Amino acid sequence: MANVNIIMDGKAMSVPSGSTILAAARENGIHIPTLCFLKELDPHASCRMCVVEVEGARTFQHACAAKVREGMVIRTDTEAVRASRKLTLQLLLSNHAVDCHHCLRIGSSKCDDLDPRFCEWCFFCDCVKDGFCDLQALAREYKVDVLPFEQKHNTLPIDESSVIVRNPNKCIKCKRCVDVCGKVQTVHNLAASGRGCEVTVGPAFGKAMCDSECVGCGRCVEVCPTGAIFAREHKDELVYYAHRDGVKTAAMISADLLPELERVMKRESGSVTLAEIAGALKKIGVDAVYAEAEAEEAARAQAEALLDEKLKASKPVILTQSFAAKAFLEKTFLDRKDSFLFCDSALAVFGAEKRESFDQLFAFGPVGGDAMECEKTGCVDIAVNPRELARIMIRTGSEPNPKRTAVCESLDLPKASGKYGKLLDKAVWNMDKEPECFELDGLKCVICRNLGQARRALTGEESFDVIRVIA
Repeated sequence: MANVNIIMDGKAMSVPSGSTILAAARENGIHIPTLCFLKELDPHASCRMCVVEVEGARTFQHACAAKVREGMVIRTDTEAVRASRKLTLQLLLSNHAVDCHHCLRIGSSKCDDLDPRFCEWCFFCDCVKDGFCDLQALAREYKVDVLPFEQKHNTLPIDESSVIVRNPNKCIKCKRCVDVCGKVQTVHNLAASGRGCEVTVGPAFGKAMCDSECVGCGRCVEVCPTGAIFAREHKDELVYYAHRDGVKTAAMISADLLPELERVMKRESGSVTLAEIAGALKKIGVDAVYAEAEAEEAARAQAEALLDEKLKASKPVILTQSFAAKAFLEKTFLDRKDSFLFCDSALAVFGAEKRESFDQLFAFGPVGGDAMECEKTGCVDIAVNPRELARIMIRTGSEPNPKRTAVCESLDLPKASGKYGKLLDKAVWNMDKEPECFELDGLKCVICRNLGQARRALTGEESFDVIRVIA
């Protein structure tokens, strides 16, 4: 693709033709704030945080949607642009629960008086994202000290019927959760209803999450920029059991939590190790710490054996180790239940192995479906996400420290042979539209890294021998 020449903030640059202004800015290290944007999906251009000035244009342009063109002159940080963004934030906060805006601890709403480091351990503001919230961070960046509009006191009920909790009072209608649930996962559980300032986001027909079509994948939680939707947390409960005499506790930690943990703790990429997390958990009081890799190996060994038997009986085989994917398949493709092969996850393997030896089992990993699997099956007692772990470590003074490490203990479980190659290799969820198709020893295989890919693979004209589903 040919490049075009543009000038952005006085800097000449050559960027691919067809790029958006936002993509060009990020490629060249220029910060443009966003709230509704997800780079994997088509832009909404609805939050108005990414507005920029384009020479010759009569109005501000949305950087997430506007395409670059030859000779374009763009200004991303003028006084007028900053004023527009600040106004957008003031309007959002006028219709938002703002316990974090006016600090109850120091009695001030002036951004210069607030130190985000305190928010990470302070418990005055009852918000799971306080200190890690995108809206809060932007309000501080743009010095939103005073809210000039009449504050709407949101008293909408909080839906705590499921492990995935909805607090509509903190929703900014960015529709990220709607897009991920509908366009990526194709579960279509979440939708926006109403008009204007009365828009609400939630399950269809006003259902509670526990009665909705939710399969518990947790991807909506990962993309929410505020505390509007989150996985139920157990910070105090975990610390209580870890400290309590006579209660034996064990934890399994996943390497997949490290990138998000580093982000929320503002650490450099690759700077936190599993050994440091194990040392932190030991300091908190956890008796035994195990690495998820061994449980994943045992789960793969089980999948190898079960797949051998299933392929002898019939094809195709629809294989998953994900609790959320199981729920999706049973809800959506029950007519193909004879093809289902549901194998244990690493979480289930760990729980089965250590349940009799310990009073409380903890699992530390990315949000994903761990929280729902934990609640529905009881395989472990508490599933902990990266933000929750960060708060626990900060509040207990056990932040990752290279001088305080611990070696993870061995689970001593069966080893996988490596049979079936990449078909059973560790696969990570993504937002891509197309799955990965390949041939393996005469088998036509496909790995679907989201539920939308799985739906298309199962309803398309192309046939497969093995369909693996990641949720």
